[in-house]
Amino acid sequence: MKHILKITLGLFAALFAVACNDSDDAASVTSSYDTEFIVPAEGGTEKFVVSAPGRWSCVYSPDWVSVSPANGQGTTEVSIEIYPSSSNEVREANIKFRREDFTEISFPVTQFGFDKTILPADSVVDIDAFGNFDERYFDIDVATNVEFDVEINFLGEETDWLSLNEDEDIDFGEGARPRTLTLRFDWNMNAEPEERVAEIRLVPVNEEDGISEPAVVTVVQSAAVKIEDNRAGDSIALLTIYELVNCWSDIWDTSERMENWNGVTLWESTDEDLPCAEAVGRVRSVSYSYVYTKETLPKQIKCLKYLESFTMRSNINTMYLSIELCPEICELEYLKELCVFAYGLVSLPEEFVKLGNTLETLDLSANNFDDFPSVLTEENFPKLKHISFIATHRWNTTDLRKKSSYDDGLGLNIKSTVSGDNALRRLFLWENLETLSFSNCYLEGQLPDFTVGEDGVEAYTQADVDAFGGDTIQWLADNNMPKILPNMTHLAINLNFFTGSLPDWLLYHPRLQDWIPESLVFTQNDPAYDTEGETVGFDNVPLTFEYYYEAFPKMRAKYELEEEYDE
Repeated sequence: MKHILKITLGLFAALFAVACNDSDDAASVTSSYDTEFIVPAEGGTEKFVVSAPGRWSCVYSPDWVSVSPANGQGTTEVSIEIYPSSSNEVREANIKFRREDFTEISFPVTQFGFDKTILPADSVVDIDAFGNFDERYFDIDVATNVEFDVEINFLGEETDWLSLNEDEDIDFGEGARPRTLTLRFDWNMNAEPEERVAEIRLVPVNEEDGISEPAVVTVVQSAAVKIEDNRAGDSIALLTIYELVNCWSDIWDTSERMENWNGVTLWESTDEDLPCAEAVGRVRSVSYSYVYTKETLPKQIKCLKYLESFTMRSNINTMYLSIELCPEICELEYLKELCVFAYGLVSLPEEFVKLGNTLETLDLSANNFDDFPSVLTEENFPKLKHISFIATHRWNTTDLRKKSSYDDGLGLNIKSTVSGDNALRRLFLWENLETLSFSNCYLEGQLPDFTVGEDGVEAYTQADVDAFGGDTIQWLADNNMPKILPNMTHLAINLNFFTGSLPDWLLYHPRLQDWIPESLVFTQNDPAYDTEGETVGFDNVPLTFEYYYEAFPKMRAKYELEEEYDE
């Protein structure tokens, strides 16, 4: 414990001398203090010597003062200890001593209370531009004895890159003595080539605490490496993305030319669909595999200006993640193929519609979408031909009646109806689609049926028959069959939770045999139950394709011969 301030204690000798009227057997005290104890809030202790002709004792001291020994005879060394204060107020008391002749002497003790304070250990915190997700935080120790709120003021255009950890529950405790609290703050990476600054303001909750100004900690984040709009910038962007997603496949050998990097292709002057002359030597496609991140794709992807194809696959522990695809990818004006596979995605940004004029292939399989993204429509994406949402779920179940027990959602669950507006119905009306894959999801209900003349549905015409190859599909035109998914070369809806009947437009689709329907269409989860408790499976699965060949006799030679050859 700290010693009592050296300017405070009065001479005991003087007090006892007055009481004893200057007699020959007067008491005395030897000390370095002058008039009284004046003690800081932390308390303190001091030793001094009491001299008296007979016995003496301390007859009173407050409970926050300890006198030891409390009695004695003759010359005695005494220690007075002042305990730490438990208040913000000044407290005072008189310590009393009594001689054998009942003469009492007292002297005052004054102890200050603790000042109201909010005192961070650091006034400035510097952080890096990048870092691994689990390491992107810092702690601030704050000595305080008042309740305060945490406010963050961003000094620039970039906001929300710094936040108090969501698990932080500040316990201010009780009592007047300042306690040290540790506050944890999380930060996002800085993708821009300028440093950014934020102020953490610790603002007192109660005006009566008397602290007029908040305590301020300034946070300065380093600027990112500037990625220039050239070939060298592309290489920096590729390597930065690699590091930020913690890719653990083989790293590229940076001593090699970029065109020799595995999974990377560059534009060449002879490419038929070269965007412009400036694109030669720039990155055309890149593929990343085996990553470990809890965040969306790095912003640096927007620097790959002429990117045509991008693949990111196989994140770790995706069932626990809920990630929105980054909006920066929507700035790639030449992007045709996008595959983000098993990453932990649950949604697409509003800006995703910007890719509508270029995107042709979209694979978002093995993510955590609960519903089919509403932005994906034929009107928004007229060039999109290939859609894949295979195995889009977090957890496995064979009973959809239990889906509400999954707090974070179960997976892609679309309730399809024979008629009415729903996501699956809109997909089947998407005329330009060539491949559609929804295997092993949680699609349920009945496959939609269609009527010629409704929802813009047309019947097969003689022009369609002629374009297909003469009278091969004449039966469709003769029977006024609705023309659904006319360009579909691959349809996979197996291992879902469909019930009811297969519609005629599907059973008589001219490309049905190309879809391998026995495996990729007809087969559903078995045994399994939908949300209504109905047993899963179609009730009219054909045992043979004789009905098909009767409608399309010219198909028999093609497919039966192929089947025999396969066997």
